[in-house]
Amino acid sequence: MIKIALKNIKLLHFINKIPLIRYFFILKIDQNFHNIRDNAVLEKFYQDIYVENKTSKKTANMRFNDVDSIALKYLNYNRKQYIHDIAVSSGITSDNFYEYLKKKNINFQMDISDKYSQISVKKGFTTKVYDADNNLSFAYWGFFFAGDKNIFFPLTVFLYKIIRKFDKNYDFNYSLYLFHPNILEKVKKQKINVVSYDIFQTTIKEKYDFVRCMNILNKTYFTDNQIMTALENIKQSIKENGILLIGRTNNKGTNNASIFQKKANKFIFMEDINKGSEVKTLV
Repeated sequence: MIKIALKNIKLLHFINKIPLIRYFFILKIDQNFHNIRDNAVLEKFYQDIYVENKTSKKTANMRFNDVDSIALKYLNYNRKQYIHDIAVSSGITSDNFYEYLKKKNINFQMDISDKYSQISVKKGFTTKVYDADNNLSFAYWGFFFAGDKNIFFPLTVFLYKIIRKFDKNYDFNYSLYLFHPNILEKVKKQKINVVSYDIFQTTIKEKYDFVRCMNILNKTYFTDNQIMTALENIKQSIKENGILLIGRTNNKGTNNASIFQKKANKFIFMEDINKGSEVKTLV
């Protein structure tokens, strides 16, 4: 089976309401991607995109509401809080967190990061989409979608492998962020900063009071050694007495997370949310 890529937002919105049929269709992005305001179409698009490290860009609006409400008690009302939300995918949950903190009158500055947030596009009958490392993320062959890692659509994956095998370096026609329009609007107004951050390589020295790291350092994605490397980098970025919130959303939709405080260059366990993070012992 193979997925069909369409630009017609109204048609995609209608198709998204039809069980089973909806899985055969995906948004075909262009320069107007940032103007899309249909959350159902956007969420379906993110669900079908896998990046170079085999993690999905799938996310959902209001996904971390319970986690955000518990995190509030670890933020200091008396001084400005510097927050880093890591591996945010579309950024819609960062937007949720931002709006929640505003309602609670927290004085804060929010940075967000996602290594695979920016793409470059080469237009043509075969439209190719590349990540920040110039790896082919996905493509369109006419109106057919070519993307990696989807066991239910082997022709889609096969088409991706063929295009990637014969890919050559091209000049790109345009670049854009894959963030949700709500985030892009806040970035434009300088309410949120986008920082370049590779969780395994980037070093930032003691900048943040609060770091949220959800649905990235999962054991299904990375080895224990890789996770430990990432945790060391994250630790360096957190101020003394700063907070790390880490976890994942399980297959039942429940957020399993843990909260730690940095003291004397160590993470001290503070609290579990819904039985805690699967990487709690590594932290």
